[in-house]
Amino acid sequence: MNLIKKIEEGQCSIDELQLLLNEANPIVLYHVMTYIGKEKLASTAINEKLEELTSRRGASDKLIGYYKVGDLAIATLIKLDKKTDEIAIFKSMDDFDKKMIFNLIEELEW
Repeated sequence: MNLIKKIEEGQCSIDELQLLLNEANPIVLYHVMTYIGKEKLASTAINEKLEELTSRRGASDKLIGYYKVGDLAIATLIKLDKKTDEIAIFKSMDDFDKKMIFNLIEELEW
């Protein structure tokens, strides 16, 4: 079965999703993070990995349009009810980037 289809159909365990957060492929990361956010699959390990991914905001971390892997990780943490002042990188972002994170949250089909 195609990995993306497996994720979207909810056929991955939480442990598998957690492991998939280590993927280099931004398409896989996109599907894993949006599924985690949609299903509210928070765990300590997932939250820690998402926090780690928030730093991936460079040119090589491009997802779709303006957005980077790190932006989606931040959006996913917020979707999992993490307060923005608890997300280290969010506190250091400028107002434009913060607004873009909230736009991303609204644009996604969680």
